[in-house]
Amino acid sequence: MYFKNRIAKPHPAAHLKEHKGVIMYFRKTKIVCTLGPATSDKKTIKKLIESGMNVARLNFSHGDNDTFEKLIDIIRQLSDDVAILIDLPGPKIRTKKQLQDKIILKKNEDIILSNIKEFSDEKNIAIDYKYLAKDIKKGNLVFIDDGKIKLKVEAILSENELLCKIIKEGVLKTEKGVNFPNIKLSVPSVTDNDFKSLKFGVEHGADMFAVSFVRKPDDIAEVKDFLEKNYSGKKFFIISKIEKVEAVENIYKIAEISDGIMVARGDLGVETPIETIALKQKMIIAAANNLKKPVITATQMLESMVANESPTRAEVTDITNAILDGTDAVMLSEETAIGHYPDLTTSYMEKIIQTTEESYFFKNLRHNAYNNASKMDINAADNTISFASAKMAVSSSFTIEDSFIAAITRTGYTATLISSFRPLVPIVAVVPDLSVKRRLALNSGVFSIVMGEIAEKNVKIEDIIKFIKDNYERIRNKKFKSDNNFRYAIITGGLPLGEPGSTDFARIIDLQKY
Repeated sequence: MYFKNRIAKPHPAAHLKEHKGVIMYFRKTKIVCTLGPATSDKKTIKKLIESGMNVARLNFSHGDNDTFEKLIDIIRQLSDDVAILIDLPGPKIRTKKQLQDKIILKKNEDIILSNIKEFSDEKNIAIDYKYLAKDIKKGNLVFIDDGKIKLKVEAILSENELLCKIIKEGVLKTEKGVNFPNIKLSVPSVTDNDFKSLKFGVEHGADMFAVSFVRKPDDIAEVKDFLEKNYSGKKFFIISKIEKVEAVENIYKIAEISDGIMVARGDLGVETPIETIALKQKMIIAAANNLKKPVITATQMLESMVANESPTRAEVTDITNAILDGTDAVMLSEETAIGHYPDLTTSYMEKIIQTTEESYFFKNLRHNAYNNASKMDINAADNTISFASAKMAVSSSFTIEDSFIAAITRTGYTATLISSFRPLVPIVAVVPDLSVKRRLALNSGVFSIVMGEIAEKNVKIEDIIKFIKDNYERIRNKKFKSDNNFRYAIITGGLPLGEPGSTDFARIIDLQKY
């Protein structure tokens, strides 16, 4: 009864679909696609972009620098809009190579876990973790290949080998991930390979970096310190992947220091009880939303489409719920990296997003999100004037028909702040260069256009209005599925225009009068 009363209760957003021109559909939730063997050529990557890819993810756990360099070159040839995300390998523990393609592991049989064997075989599983006997004790569980195989440690044979019993049988393949649930490992979160990947990414124009197996805020501080020390003056977007128990426990502190968050459900589902994943996802998304940090929901979103031409009902429900939870972006992994239908999968993702975002449930939640954000203690906001100005712009957008919000921003801060209020209208970020444009590629409801002049302090509001009018057809048609016109631009920014952190006004412009 409570839920029925809640959704039946009218609110200012409830009337939107009744007016012809008030809300025109445009996709707010962003799509991240992982590139791989199935998406390594120019033709296929172009199809992904046309199907809705906003961010291209390069997984540095697989592949080599020559391949990544080629992919980056193709993306930049095809689009200035698509952001490039490098996913750092982190201290991922894996099985080593094996002489056979497949090794059958049978339940209740014994097997040795070894860090000194060169290859795995029927009696030994070779792994690449040097702190084996130091960190792992008798009775601990070992999960291999995302939990498809489970072992229990029976005895410590030496500092390099553990005797284990197979408690969940399966087929072992080469170089699969190994997890030790609820064990605090000695290996650092940021490795030498990560620093090499950071260096490669910076030198090849990557826009974002995702740090794997984050456990505490210091892990992100270490990455930021490295970038600041070696590439001072450049801005980088750092995403924390939440896939460890410690990260969940430290989520607010980690989110505060990060630029974005990823709910990495693959390893998180192995490191923690799988029945808790949905609740952890909601909590992590809520934390990111509260701290105004964009959040990606990842792993197995359309996994069945690796081999099939349509998704399962459960997958569609999963994506819909992630959007309703408040995620800014959804991510495809194997589906686009090795799947048979990468562009079709991306198109399905966009279709699911559109159906969800056009629903009453979504609009109701967006309005509630705005109300909740409006009620927060304004003195607790990072910048009270910026907070109030963004609030005024979003409030206006809920009541003014045929409007969009134009956020004038040099760093992306103003657009990010407005996005956190979850307006229903488009957020057009007017930015000084492509690097800022692509750093906003994950923010819900934001798309960016470059106006180089705002890098200067002498831009006038009239210049902004002229720029918006000159780009009107692009704003109206390129991103939004509507034949209706925008009449009002709700312009917000800081004086001098674009000055970082100076957002202090919201002005409503009738474009027909200019």
